[in-house]
Amino acid sequence: MRIGLLEDDLSQIELISLWANEAGDQLQSYTTGQSFREAMNSENFDLLVLDWHLPDTTGIEELDWLRGERASNTPVIFITSRDSEESVVEALDHGADDYMVKPVSKSITLARIKALQRRNKIGDISITSSDDNADETDQAPAVLDFDPYLVNTEEHSISVDGETIKLTNKEFELASYLFRHAGCLVSRDHLLEHIWGTRADLNTRTVDTHVSRIRSKLRINPAIGWQLSSIYQRGYRLSRVTKD
Repeated sequence: MRIGLLEDDLSQIELISLWANEAGDQLQSYTTGQSFREAMNSENFDLLVLDWHLPDTTGIEELDWLRGERASNTPVIFITSRDSEESVVEALDHGADDYMVKPVSKSITLARIKALQRRNKIGDISITSSDDNADETDQAPAVLDFDPYLVNTEEHSISVDGETIKLTNKEFELASYLFRHAGCLVSRDHLLEHIWGTRADLNTRTVDTHVSRIRSKLRINPAIGWQLSSIYQRGYRLSRVTKD
């Protein structure tokens, strides 16, 4: 799991980085709001940890930016020295998923992270439903509708207007992941780590080749109502568009 940390206390950064590494997660830290926002324009994280007080901003301001301008639903945990009930309520009201007061312990911090991971099915490439009427088992339906595409998560197949398209496992996983994150910029590094399970500095051409294949095989173009765009030096975005 990739974790982004916005924190200006170097000792806190070192501590949380150590815990994340021991848990097998990758953590990237930022000490200012500016560096954090620049990173969010090119990086993808499964979870974000925010401090409240920062040199050039506040965690609340960055959270508002994430949930507003960025339209990001990435889970957010606040780890801060602010311990008032009002602060907890304010953070949660602005879209935080959890709130912890410093000093924090290793076991509780990792347990909270794992709880959010389970709740949001982070790292699971199967598509999840956003239907408010999902059943109590919280299981994703076998077939999901991204008109005119139907994604069958049990058979690992995708059909277009009733025609099943032959895809390799990796092509299906990549296409499913992009549909799940439709409208979001997804970096090549992120796709390499989540789909191929490899380091981000290896074989970025692999992603480009597979994207090209699924764009062609699935006939993704504005005439069908979808567009798969390459964002220079950043990654890809699959988005629904008005049909030509």
